[in-house]
Amino acid sequence: MPTRRWTCLTPKLVRARARTRARTRARVFSRMLACVLGGVLMAPTAQAQRATPMALVRGLGGRDAAAGADSTGAAGWHLEQCLAGITYGAPLKWAVSYGGGYLRESITGPDLCALAVAKLGIGGAQGSLGLGSSFSPWGSGVMVTANVLRTFGAPLKATPRRTYVGASVHLWPILALGGEVGYYTRLGDAPGASSSAKHLLTWSAGFGF
Repeated sequence: MPTRRWTCLTPKLVRARARTRARTRARVFSRMLACVLGGVLMAPTAQAQRATPMALVRGLGGRDAAAGADSTGAAGWHLEQCLAGITYGAPLKWAVSYGGGYLRESITGPDLCALAVAKLGIGGAQGSLGLGSSFSPWGSGVMVTANVLRTFGAPLKATPRRTYVGASVHLWPILALGGEVGYYTRLGDAPGASSSAKHLLTWSAGFGF
């Protein structure tokens, strides 16, 4: 019958075991961090490697060969969430948004997304239809939208409780951080009513749409 060995946990032994566990956790964390950073840093390299055959095709086979490669290099259009966001600006003040639509992903060029977006803020709500495109693997993109805006009781630099229609240009230089500039016209003015604030210049800045 095997005998059971008992170990006396002296303060010195407890400290030694604690140091061993700390070193083990540090090694595990460093490996996880290396994996994450490796994936981020390899993303543009992988994209460049995928794009290299296209450049060779265009150089060696001409337009017809390149067109054939383009047809197999794109994933096609499919339904997907394109973006979300949180921003601050006029007239919505702080606002959150969510958008989705048909996304076309390509390994040889920019991704395209035809989407619808709903945006809800302290100063109002907005619905948009537009077309967006990415132009780098680092979250850079541009989008143009047509919008319908309804203000609430306390919008920023706009007439309360009114409806506006307009268009916006959105730009994200990097990591989906950027802003929007738009131009709107107020609807529903009575004949002879004041034209003050009838035309509205909007803006917002933040993360996403």
